[in-house]
Amino acid sequence: MLNHIAKKRNLIELYSQGERNFEGWDLKGVDLSKVDLSNSILRNTNLAFANLWEATLCDADLSGANLSDADLCGASLLDSNFSNANITRTNFSYAGLSGARFTNVKFNSANFRLAILNCTNLHGMNFQGANLQKAYLLETNLSNTDLSHANLHHAFLFRANLSRSNLQNAELSEADLSESSLHGANLKGANLSEVDLREADLDRIDFSEINLRLANLSGLNLSNVKFISSNLSKAIMHGTILRGACFKGANLWNADLKNADLTGADLTGADLRGVNFEGANLKHAVLDLGWMDESRICQTILPDGSISYRNYRA
Repeated sequence: MLNHIAKKRNLIELYSQGERNFEGWDLKGVDLSKVDLSNSILRNTNLAFANLWEATLCDADLSGANLSDADLCGASLLDSNFSNANITRTNFSYAGLSGARFTNVKFNSANFRLAILNCTNLHGMNFQGANLQKAYLLETNLSNTDLSHANLHHAFLFRANLSRSNLQNAELSEADLSESSLHGANLKGANLSEVDLREADLDRIDFSEINLRLANLSGLNLSNVKFISSNLSKAIMHGTILRGACFKGANLWNADLKNADLTGADLTGADLRGVNFEGANLKHAVLDLGWMDESRICQTILPDGSISYRNYRA
């Protein structure tokens, strides 16, 4: 313990005298909470199990550093360099990481809960199984990133680039993905319940067997998209273009499809109980017999092209 105290005292004293190069130092387990080490060179430094709670490390060079099991909760790490660093079980919760560089880094069981990573380039990174719950990732580049099994519950991904990312089995419930790009992303087994996808780029997305309960898909162009066996109960799709979309076996219980364009859509085997088709276009759509008795229809264009003005009565 005395050795740890001496190391901390020596580090702070040298820093106060203008020294910034601490490359290769052994600071394992040292308590550096609330210490200001901005612009420091900490390359290949051993910070395993170190306490860096609310420390300031803006513009620090932590490339090659060992940060395994380190606690960086609430730390300020803006524009820092983590290239080739060991980030195993590292706690970045509440940390400010905008502009940080993570080249050639694996986030093995790292905790980014409520961390701020806005406008950060994370292209091609491996976040498999990482905790990003409620993290701020606004306009962040996550293209080609492995986010499989990651926890992104209630994450803020407004205008984020997730094109061609791997989101297989990811937890995205209540996430804000509005205006984000999910072009070519893999969403197999992901949970998208209550997600906000308004104005998102969903080109080449397969929503089959996806949980989209209470999701907001309003105003999107989802023509020819597959929703086979998906859960869309209480989903909001106001004015959504769903021409040729396939909803075979999907759960649309109480979904809101007001003014949606479902021309030529396949709804065979779908649960349409309580669906709101008010003002929707169902011309040439394929539906099971009796669907009108289960749904809300008013000013709806029916599959044969006629218009129904029937008011729904529960």
